[in-house]
Amino acid sequence: MMPFPFFAFPGAGGNWQTIDTRWWSPTVSVNFAGNPSVEREVTEDVASYGRQIGWLNDIVAALAQRDRDAINGNARAAESFAKLEAAQHKIDAIKKRRADTALDNARNALDNLATTDEAAYRRLVHSLDRRST
Repeated sequence: MMPFPFFAFPGAGGNWQTIDTRWWSPTVSVNFAGNPSVEREVTEDVASYGRQIGWLNDIVAALAQRDRDAINGNARAAESFAKLEAAQHKIDAIKKRRADTALDNARNALDNLATTDEAAYRRLVHSLDRRST
């Protein structure tokens, strides 16, 4: 019996290649430096790389706004800062678009819960009402 999914390579003489589906896994582990367990714990429990870079971008932007002459006096710095600002605008737009999607997903999940388990839906809504008071 042949494994599925498979590819037959020309000249392979009946050998089959099984595709490792982990290539398409949504969980990607990247270790740029240091101890992998420390990197994983930091990104899972403290802040993702994106969040850390965002903090640094906020600091750089604040410092650059404070002393525009330092940036404008250096053509490479001015070009890099313009790219940073453009990237920040794009990131903000993506976050806004994804936030709207998250709200829609939450509404759909609540609608689904209300139709499939009305008692659980009522308990959830009641617990949220108590939190807001």
